[in-house]
Amino acid sequence: MEAARLRVALERTPGLVPRAPARADRIAALERRLSISLPPAYRRFVHEVADGLAFEGASWLFSLEEIARDLATHGSPSRPFPYGVKQAAAIRTALAAASTAGNVFSPEVLALQSVGELDGCLTLASNGGNDFSVLVVTGEQAGFVWRTGELDFPESPRLYDPRRSDDSPLDFDAWLVRWGECFLGLVV
Repeated sequence: MEAARLRVALERTPGLVPRAPARADRIAALERRLSISLPPAYRRFVHEVADGLAFEGASWLFSLEEIARDLATHGSPSRPFPYGVKQAAAIRTALAAASTAGNVFSPEVLALQSVGELDGCLTLASNGGNDFSVLVVTGEQAGFVWRTGELDFPESPRLYDPRRSDDSPLDFDAWLVRWGECFLGLVV
């Protein structure tokens, strides 16, 4: 999506305050410090649109500074993300079956979960409670957004609209549109 159009949509959303975009040197310094490369879509967003979003005074989409602070107590972004393409597909399949059965915490789903803090990702947003959206920065899932907290799974269109059957993974741009609609009432 065009940066200027997105910035206007963000600014027109009641209660939402997009933070000033991050300078290129600040982005590069963070990448060097964390020994990672930000996915291009996310780098473009924080550099051209906004370095985080505040909604009614609270951070909803974390700034680079908030992400870096969070990493002091969580996994390492430069280490490999524990899930690959095959694991992501297995989790999606197990979750679909468990959802139909009415228990997403089924033994089949739990057996596919990584133990401990997730490496290879940056926390983008808290969705309330122990529910977070993270951007994967290493490994086969780099560039995609995952939901973490109680369970780890790739975010998909179905998560935001259960009537949809689309379980394809969301990259940052696609995630931002769906997350923004769901949590902020953003219309792009």
